[in-house]
Amino acid sequence: MTQVPPSPHEELKQVLIRYQVSRMHELLYSFEELTRLGVDADFVFALLEVFQEPKAFDRKAFDRFRLETIVDYIRKTHDYYLHRKLLEIEQSIHLLLRAYPEAHPLLVILNDFYTSYKLHLSSHIEVEEKQLLPYILHLQKVDDGKASFQAYPESYSLGRFLVHHHDTETQLEELRLVMQRYSPPPTNETPYRILLSQLEVLEKDLAVHSLIEEEVLLPRAFAMERKWGR
Repeated sequence: MTQVPPSPHEELKQVLIRYQVSRMHELLYSFEELTRLGVDADFVFALLEVFQEPKAFDRKAFDRFRLETIVDYIRKTHDYYLHRKLLEIEQSIHLLLRAYPEAHPLLVILNDFYTSYKLHLSSHIEVEEKQLLPYILHLQKVDDGKASFQAYPESYSLGRFLVHHHDTETQLEELRLVMQRYSPPPTNETPYRILLSQLEVLEKDLAVHSLIEEEVLLPRAFAMERKWGR
């Protein structure tokens, strides 16, 4: 099945939706319009370039943004996954399950996937929200001279966090590839294509999320941590 590549407008909408911009239907946004809407336009356009061409990602393009801006994006993306994307996928799975006979092997695959993946991603996000991101924001405050490094518990470090840090997009790719082995009957083609598209969009979004987190946020946080001797 041939996938139609998303248009720049679709990519922009995907980025802006997590910033709760109410005029996402607009075809074009200028720098001034985004700024007026309370969005960091520089950061959004840098993100848009990554969404459009992840292989051309350049971490140096994000050096000019403060860690607070990057952490804000990470948190908004977490919320976007938990309260929008996973719910959309769940709804599509339920629609598809109703269209297949009970004995179809895809039923087991989808049921097992959604239960385990939602738990895994939710747990992953919870750890980052409660431990990693507050620690990184504290490092920024220390670097700005607004907090003491010694005030943070010595038991926590970025190295210890990474020991338990795993990718979240690999499972989506595996599911999508498994689903493509099954040819849906004509009556199920639409919900089947919708679900495949949703999985692909989330998979790509997670890949961008990982690039920003692992190639931008964490290296800069590690540099701050080393600066202060931990």
